[in-house]
Amino acid sequence: MIRSIVFICFLFCFIGNTFGQTENVIRINFLNPSLTIERVLSPKTTFEAGVGFGYNGSYPDLAFASESGIQYIFAGFVDLQSRYYYNLEKRQNKGKNIGSNSGNFFALRMLYTGPDVASNFIRFDNNSFAVGPTWGIQRAYGKFNLAYSMGPIYYFNTSGSHNWFPLILEINFGYNLGR
Repeated sequence: MIRSIVFICFLFCFIGNTFGQTENVIRINFLNPSLTIERVLSPKTTFEAGVGFGYNGSYPDLAFASESGIQYIFAGFVDLQSRYYYNLEKRQNKGKNIGSNSGNFFALRMLYTGPDVASNFIRFDNNSFAVGPTWGIQRAYGKFNLAYSMGPIYYFNTSGSHNWFPLILEINFGYNLGR
C-alpha cells in the first residue's frame, strides 16, 4: 500500500505543462490550528505538509462509541497531501486569480492523528491514520486562504484495526504568510 501511495505521488509530479504555475506558500490555518507549507513539485503539482493541533471525529472501527451522538477528539495531527491543480490555465485565461495556488485540485492525502488531549470516546490506540484520494478547491483572497476538500478514505491504527469510510471532509481558513 505504501508503494502505491509513493507511486501516485510521483505520478502527480509529472502530470501537467508549463501553463498555470503553482507557487510555494507558507500558511497558518485557523479552523484546525496548524502551520502548513505547500511546496512546488512541478508547474501543476505541489506537496503540502501541515502540523497542528485540532479537532476530529472518530473512525467507526477504531473506537468504542460514545453515548452522545457527536464524537469529538482534540489531538495533534500531521496532514500530508500531494496535489495536482487541474484548472490553473483555464482560470488564468479567464483573468482569474491563480496566486497562492488558487485552483481546483485532485490530491492524495494522508492524515495522522496522535494521542488525544480531550475526547468523548475511547480509542483502541493512540495513533490513527487516514489515507485516500480527495477532490478540492482552494482560493486566496488577498492574504487570506480558503480550502475545501473531500473524498473516500482508508483508515487504520497501529493495533491493526482498519476499514473504509466513504467521505472525509476538510475545511480550512488561513492566512498566507509568504513564499
